[in-house]
Amino acid sequence: MIKIEDLSFSYRKASRRNLDHLHVEFPNGTMNMIIGKNGSGKTTLFDLIANVIKRPSAIQGVPDEKEVIYQLQGLLFPLTLKAKDLFRFFLYSDYSNHIEIKTEPYMDEDMSASEVELVQRVWNMEFGQLSVGERRYLCILAITLMKRKLYIFDEPLAGIDPEMRQHILKRIEKLALNNECTVLVSNHHLQDLENIHCIIHLIHQGKVTFSGSYTEFIQSGGGDNPDQAFLNQVKS
Repeated sequence: MIKIEDLSFSYRKASRRNLDHLHVEFPNGTMNMIIGKNGSGKTTLFDLIANVIKRPSAIQGVPDEKEVIYQLQGLLFPLTLKAKDLFRFFLYSDYSNHIEIKTEPYMDEDMSASEVELVQRVWNMEFGQLSVGERRYLCILAITLMKRKLYIFDEPLAGIDPEMRQHILKRIEKLALNNECTVLVSNHHLQDLENIHCIIHLIHQGKVTFSGSYTEFIQSGGGDNPDQAFLNQVKS
């Protein structure tokens, strides 16, 4: 578990604190879904946890850096290399790799039929020919096969279609439920969370103002759907 007590942070010359006396716990065995308005401090929090920005003592329980994977939205990769090269790049660079890497399309029992079809279709395509969603899926598929104690996914669902969002969410959910690790995910697509096992943490005005289940989030926000519940809780 990662535990944060009274965390405050602001960038140099900033007029306000990005994080203001923030308190939160991120337990193992579930997906910790961090939500909030743009600029609410989600990425700043991730940067501090991952030590991209020097980690303060207010953050406790973070494993050694070699046990942390921090997935960002952008990925610089030669456009002419194949999708399979991207996948193999991740696993070949993994110091704890336990998977035999073959030239055939990767598949496992956790993949749905449509995921298997997707991987088979794109495996020999050039990276530059893949859609944003296909690139993101391959990256996250590879990441979830790398054994770590902390996984941080910064908006992995941005800019991709509903089917691909569900593939990615289910893969991350399986990772969180089946491993003794901490999983943090930031996300704006709240409707996708209804059937996902997760704890929602809402950051507003530099503080975590809500932590609980999807159902509790709807009830706490007094709305009929997650978007309305979100709007009700960030009015001030």
